[in-house]
Amino acid sequence: MTTVRAAAHVHSEWSYDASWSLAALAQAFARRRYDVVLTAEHDRGFDEERWQAYRAACAAASDDRVLLVPGMEYEDADNVVHVAVWGDDAPYLGHGRATLETLEDARNAGCATVLAHPRRRDAFTRFRPEWAPLLSAVEIWNRHYDGVAPSREGLRLSQEHRLAPFVSLDFHTRRQFFPLAMELELDGALSPAAVYEALAAGRFRPAALRVSAMRFTHGPPAAAAHGLERARRAVRGPLRKLERAVRR
Repeated sequence: MTTVRAAAHVHSEWSYDASWSLAALAQAFARRRYDVVLTAEHDRGFDEERWQAYRAACAAASDDRVLLVPGMEYEDADNVVHVAVWGDDAPYLGHGRATLETLEDARNAGCATVLAHPRRRDAFTRFRPEWAPLLSAVEIWNRHYDGVAPSREGLRLSQEHRLAPFVSLDFHTRRQFFPLAMELELDGALSPAAVYEALAAGRFRPAALRVSAMRFTHGPPAAAAHGLERARRAVRGPLRKLERAVRR
């Protein structure tokens, strides 16, 4: 087995709300010692033709330092529940569909599926038990929405429904650079097919600061992380106002 370090849930300019090119992402994450970038572009604006063009673009932007593995983030009809999907030769599954339908089609296509950012818009309140057998994992820590501490809601879903824990950057801007990674166990050399197979087989574990991310879910490390996140949120508003004022 080969262990690789993956940055998960990364958006490029192919998503409607992000601006980084695939080449820039490859360079930035390679500098940060990631082996793999698991992209998860928003499904809006995609169809099968654009999805296949995107897959080819990810292959072209990969090099011997980092591999870009294409994925898609599917949203439900009212944009509350999101699921990240990765799979070898996966088709485009469609926009704005019921979550159960998306999960069923993803499973039939042999894909790995991860429930994204349960805290966003209180998506965790919509969780249905019938989703659990179709999910590979749930994000217990999403840098974009949870900040510098794990999500209590995501952790609860993971424990109650026996879903594997997953950590993601949900990268849109430089603010989301943070030492979270998914460590994947590959059967053989690094390739998109090997990454997809590891995800589908559940051969992954979440890491933060180069140690298990689960260390930050209980006890003093969790208390420290959540304390830091409360402080960060307290100053975030004034800092952003200052940033906007400086740009004028």
